[in-house]
Amino acid sequence: GGEGGGVRVGSSGQGGGGDPPGGSGQVLIEYDVDGSQEWVEAANLRPEPPPIASELPWLSRLAKGELAELWYEGGWWEVILQARAGSKFQVLAARYNKIHSATAAELRPWWQRDEAGAWCYTLQRKTRTAEQWRGGG
Repeated sequence: GGEGGGVRVGSSGQGGGGDPPGGSGQVLIEYDVDGSQEWVEAANLRPEPPPIASELPWLSRLAKGELAELWYEGGWWEVILQARAGSKFQVLAARYNKIHSATAAELRPWWQRDEAGAWCYTLQRKTRTAEQWRGGG
């Protein structure tokens, strides 16, 4: 699960939320988990990355110490692969110093955007787009 990110975003011009407290440049977000809302700076939001294609063997290439994202408590969190045990992955949320046991369905690549705005991820010290990984590059 986890597609959709757990947050809905509206613009400062959409009804119901009033005017942004910090002026323009803010958007109203609503959390799917509890329906709460808050105003945030648009610059602090990241567009939703593309879904990972099932034919991309990114998990088989993911090496110990590399970054991934874990779906946990309604959101995606940056983690570091610590170990594999069968179909389970032991990952570390370094920011919180917390170890999690995850399934493949709970993990996705650590998506970043390159200078041109294309989504890419790094495996084995090589950064490529999904299309480049698909092509075997």
